[in-house]
Amino acid sequence: MYPRSLSLIVAGACALAALGAVSACGGGGSSSAGSAPRTVRGTGFSFSAPGDWLVKRLATEVSATPKPIAAELVSVSTFPLLRPYRPSLFRAVTKELDASAEQLATRLGGTVKERRTTTIAGQSVRQYLLEYPQDRQDPEETYKGRITFVLRGKTEYELLCRWAGSDSEPDYCKQLERSFRPVKPT
Repeated sequence: MYPRSLSLIVAGACALAALGAVSACGGGGSSSAGSAPRTVRGTGFSFSAPGDWLVKRLATEVSATPKPIAAELVSVSTFPLLRPYRPSLFRAVTKELDASAEQLATRLGGTVKERRTTTIAGQSVRQYLLEYPQDRQDPEETYKGRITFVLRGKTEYELLCRWAGSDSEPDYCKQLERSFRPVKPT
């Protein structure tokens, strides 16, 4: 197992559950069609989000949503790694991330619908599509979330794109993936 200083499962489940609880209170947002993208910066990274979305910054996360309470969301969170990541570790890390994604989906009461390796910011990364209920009392209404893990140096970046489960994957997810840029490791 590749050591992290924070648990992926706990951190991911808390983030998705907290965001889900908030957005379940008020309904969806906008598709933001026609909204010119803007660059959003966090500590050690940048990405593009729809220009008219609200940006929220926390110590280790930056997120954007079309309105304060919405199903639609893009975010990047950072977590420190105990040891520097090297691309030669990708195969071993993939097995760990696959197992962690399954555990995360289970904790949320959902499932992993897709897992794949793709390239973001010039490197191989692992990506998962999860589907989980907005509210466990009403499992018919779901969210879909695409989580991408980018490991660079001593930092784990978690890219999250979320939308209503009844909708197809929105363009802002691809925008997040195409535009994400980590800073060089120190």
